[in-house]
Amino acid sequence: MEPSDIILIIVLHSLALGIAGYFVGSKREIGPIAGGFLGLLGIIGLIIVLVSPRKESIPFSVQVQRYKELLDSGTITEAEYNHLKGRLIEAQ
Repeated sequence: MEPSDIILIIVLHSLALGIAGYFVGSKREIGPIAGGFLGLLGIIGLIIVLVSPRKESIPFSVQVQRYKELLDSGTITEAEYNHLKGRLIEAQ
């Protein structure tokens, strides 16, 4: 096996783990960019991504209800409420 073949295998291996880290990281608090970079480090980096906390998934209706409670209690203004609700709608 030629040295260039070994280098190619290492590069492809790192690239595959980087892509895996990107997609796994997108579902975790670490985020896709950091997940991708950690995946490039190898299997240890991918393990770090896998043990990072998952993103909290709160249903849309529950989140809007929380914002409405903040509005009703006077913690946030009507404009802030509309802004937060708009961000939720865009995220879906």
